[in-house]
Amino acid sequence: MKPFSAFTGLPGRLLLGSAAALSLLACDPDNEPEPTEQPIVTSTVFVVNEGNFLRSNADISLFSKASSSVTNKALFNSANGRTLGDVAQSMAVQDSLGYIVVNNSNKLEVVSLAKFRSKATITGLKLPRYFAAASSAKGYVTETVSYNGGNGRVSVLDLKTNTISKSVEVGVQPEKLLVAGSRLYVTNSGGNTVTVINTATDAVEGTITVGDSPNSLALDRDGKVWVLSGGKVAYNPDYSVDYSRTTKGSLAVITPGQLTATQREVDSNTSSPSKLTINGAKNQLYYTYRRGVYTLGIGDAALPTTPLIRRSFYGLGIDPQDNTIYGGIGSFTAADKVIRYRSTGVAIDSFTVGIGPNGFVFY
Repeated sequence: MKPFSAFTGLPGRLLLGSAAALSLLACDPDNEPEPTEQPIVTSTVFVVNEGNFLRSNADISLFSKASSSVTNKALFNSANGRTLGDVAQSMAVQDSLGYIVVNNSNKLEVVSLAKFRSKATITGLKLPRYFAAASSAKGYVTETVSYNGGNGRVSVLDLKTNTISKSVEVGVQPEKLLVAGSRLYVTNSGGNTVTVINTATDAVEGTITVGDSPNSLALDRDGKVWVLSGGKVAYNPDYSVDYSRTTKGSLAVITPGQLTATQREVDSNTSSPSKLTINGAKNQLYYTYRRGVYTLGIGDAALPTTPLIRRSFYGLGIDPQDNTIYGGIGSFTAADKVIRYRSTGVAIDSFTVGIGPNGFVFY
């Protein structure tokens, strides 16, 4: 079919005159509109593909919910003509920008969500892990710093200049973090604490004791912070697990403004719970444990004993719009898959992404 043209049927001289006028108008700097980037993403899921260690094959896959298909398996490379880097640890969104933490490349890539083009690269980080924004002007990133057992840190980022403004020492191996009100909560996975930082002053207000090896956290509709701990794994001289000294994982809850937590232990120390996330209504928690996905209402009196999904995942995400569950399978041998489930635990479909899908950003 011939495409419709607004000029069809117009006299030739009128057409030429119109074209000339348009040409002059286009060349007039006083009439030129401000350059804008038209979004390439709506109703989209960004899949963080961690990639293989030391191979610099990390990237972001773009999944369209409208077509239920991957529209770009290596989005960053396609948009920028270069690799993302070595080990994409996580991604977060603030306003119209995406912040991708590239762990072994010691950097944070800032991209426009419209075209996914790199806007800045924040360097000077040491083994960065996760990012959270307090506002459009300020962000935070956790850093392991070193693997020698020393304390990690949180770097404070000026998001207007994309520079590090200061660093705050926290506990050993800080992992996920979140902003709740005027406070930043940081899980210290190398110990059993959560560091609380005032986002106005960036000063440490205190530490909260939780279970061993806290790894993830979520904010519920009542403003309470939930912290999931995996438990401390002890080893024998031959590197087999010593279960007599291994502690159980636990789920703790922190009331806003308090520096204490109440917690409940899981029923076994043979598996470490992780990947805590929450639904869009912020009243239902999800986490992985014992080769399955478990779910818990924020008002439930006891931890669940039966999984919603009987399958383990390397990455877990819940779509805040429709509560679809996304589970990433991390084989790290070739392109991996993501499986989608309804909130009831019934599988919907699956799709192929990059290597090691460890997280999901819904946009």
